[in-house]
Amino acid sequence: MPASRKSAKVFYTLRPSREGLPPFSDIKLPGGTVIRRVDEAIHRKALSNAAKALKERLDR
Repeated sequence: MPASRKSAKVFYTLRPSREGLPPFSDIKLPGGTVIRRVDEAIHRKALSNAAKALKERLDR
């Protein structure tokens, strides 16, 4: 694996939901750092799904 991929960091930021925008957008910075902007509604839905899955697992 190239050294640049090992040192790459990904940071997530939430952005307000907007009609017509993709759910994710990446901004790539010169040192290999990536800032991934995530739609807030998609993020909330993913957290809700993860919580439901965890609860189901713990209830078994």
